Order: sequence, then structure tokens, then C-alpha cells
Amino acid sequence: MHDFFTYLREHDGLATSATARDFGVTWHRERRLIDLGVLDKPSHRVLRSTTFPHTWRQRCRLATMGPGNGVISHASAVRLHGLDGCEDDERVHLLCRKGSWPGAPGEIVTHFTRGLAQEDIVDVDGIPVLSVPSTLALLRAHASETATATALISALRSGWSVTEIRQVASRWQTRGRPGPSFVIDALQRATRPAPSRNYASTGASISSAADQGSRRCSTTSTVTASQRSPVQI
Repeated sequence: MHDFFTYLREHDGLATSATARDFGVTWHRERRLIDLGVLDKPSHRVLRSTTFPHTWRQRCRLATMGPGNGVISHASAVRLHGLDGCEDDERVHLLCRKGSWPGAPGEIVTHFTRGLAQEDIVDVDGIPVLSVPSTLALLRAHASETATATALISALRSGWSVTEIRQVASRWQTRGRPGPSFVIDALQRATRPAPSRNYASTGASISSAADQGSRRCSTTSTVTASQRSPVQI
């Protein structure tokens, strides 16, 4: 039992019922802990420690534990990756594949796409999150130009290459989707000898960040379907 509560503490107070069984918590003991108020069930087959504070990060993890195999995206992904630009955005953005029925609890902004590939998903402390390049490519539709440019500069300074960010943005580029074009245009403007006056400050910052950054050795890893352990309804 001690190991189970250690797991909860290390995972924002959350675990699936399947994980509880792995730690030897039977269904009857689970019910007893719920009756005692030690645990509650915020979602189907998801357990939460009542002593753990309800945090934004917990909301992100909880959103991905529901059905639909959703991944944290947009401004939420920017924050989880530790990039600048979206510190004050308390929303939880969840990106799901077309045809999914996430049914995630809480106040969640749900997005749908047919373009999500396994290579776009990385693991951040056990939370499936959209990769940095894909996050930047999709961000502009739900964040300001300033926030998106700030996140782009932050990613470049962290060591992400211009080439990789541009390639991923190009892959996501479709008619009516503003994010990829914004990123590609920002990178192109930053490399011009004389950027326009309105763009000079941001362009110079992006150019400077690109010059400083070297290719980043990512600490995140691709998430497989088995690692994500989606809750089955």
C-alpha cells in the first residue's frame, strides 16, 4: 500500500484502477479507501488521492487518462515543455484524433485532427504531450502572435533547430490552419537581411535565438500505445 501512495505522489495524485491492482490494491480495498475519503474517482477507472492538491498539472494528466487517447497540446504543451509565452494560460488543451470521444472531465479545450502521428507525441513525466515542433506548428490558432513568437524563441534558445521546426510546420500546413504558416513565415523573416520595421524586434530575437541554439538532445521520449495505458470504457 505504501508503494501505491508513493506512486500517487509522483504522478500528481492520480492512478488508474489497473495500476492500483498492480500494487496489490484489490477492488474491495479500493472501495473501502473511497468510502473513507482517502481516494475519489474523478473519471471512470481513475483514482485520485484526496490529500493531493488539485493543480493545473493534475488536470493535464487527468485529461489524458480518459478515453480517446488525447495528448496535451497548444498552450498547455508549451507550459509542460517549460517554454516561455503561455505561463498565464490555465486552460487544458487536449488534442485527439478525428473520431475519438474523449469525454474528459473538467474544463478542457478539446481539439481534433487527422494529422496526429506517433512521432508527434512525447512523454513528459508520464504525461503524453505534443512534441515541441508540433506544438509550435499548431499554437497560433489558440494563442496570440506575441505568445507564439515567444514560445518559438524559447524553443530555439533551448536548442531546437530551425530546420526541424520548419519541417514539422510544413508537414502540418493545410489550408485554413494558421499556425504552421505563422511559424514558417517567422523563421523566413528572421533570416532576411533587412526585416520589415514592424517585425524587426521579433525577427531579430528569433534570429538571435536560432544562432545561439544547438540541436537539442531531447529528454522526452516517444510514447507508445502500451505506455499510455488509456482507460477503456
